[in-house]
Amino acid sequence: MNPAQGGWLIFLTLMVAMVLSALYLPQDWPQWLAWLRPTWVMLAVFFWVVEVPHRIGLISTWLIGLLVDVLYAEPLGLNGLILSILTFVTWRFYERLRMFSIPQQGGVVFLLILMGEAMRMVVLNLTMDRELTWMMVLPALTSLALWPFVWPVLTSAKNRFRVE
Repeated sequence: MNPAQGGWLIFLTLMVAMVLSALYLPQDWPQWLAWLRPTWVMLAVFFWVVEVPHRIGLISTWLIGLLVDVLYAEPLGLNGLILSILTFVTWRFYERLRMFSIPQQGGVVFLLILMGEAMRMVVLNLTMDRELTWMMVLPALTSLALWPFVWPVLTSAKNRFRVE
């Protein structure tokens, strides 16, 4: 990522997404609300791969995933693999995804995040003995609900700072 051509903005949005992912709810709120947390990092990676696919690659998303693994205290490489698969699939179809409307892109976001959450749930079940549950659908649903709001904000930032 070349900082002179907006690489700093891509990096900044990914770091903000990681911070938003790490925020915890207040202690007196119900625990089940934590399942409603959107997958901010996946949303940011999806946006940047669709908009500027030549600026973000498999190695950079894998390294971002390693940082997320450390942030979440999950097995090393899990989020790197999930983000790399998301990047590869998005790369493969980014020209079509650009022509999709925002609700159609939201459907793709939902499916990709659901796939990633299912992978995470299975790996955490095998390695950390966490139970399999249907609650993995909730982060995908909240990410789908937030996509129409995330897309215009990131698009305006991309256009304002001329990220190409």
